[in-house]
Amino acid sequence: MATREEIVGVLKTCYDPEIPVNIWDLGLIYDLSQEDGKVKVQMTLTALGCPIGPVLAEEIRSKVRQLPGVEDVEVEIVFSPPWTPERLTDEGRLALQSMGYPV
Repeated sequence: MATREEIVGVLKTCYDPEIPVNIWDLGLIYDLSQEDGKVKVQMTLTALGCPIGPVLAEEIRSKVRQLPGVEDVEVEIVFSPPWTPERLTDEGRLALQSMGYPV
C-alpha cells in the first residue's frame, strides 16, 4: 500500500486553477485516510459553488489510483468548516506572498 507521504506527494501535484498553489498547501485537504487498498480524501474548495470541484476530485482519483497498492479512491467534497486562508501551510503562504497575494 502507498504511504501517506506518497499520497500527499500526489496531492501536491493537483492545483486549483484559479490559485497557483497545490491543493495540499492551500489547506483544501481536511482528512486523508487509507485502509485495505482504499484511500479516502475529504476536501473542500476555496469558495462555495466553485465549479472546479468535480474536476479536482477526478484528478485526485486518477492520480492516487496509480500508486502501488491503491485499489480505490473516494473523494468527498465538504463545505463545513468553510475554507479560510488560515488553513494554508507555511509553504502555501510563502508561495502566495511571493506572487503578491495578500495573505
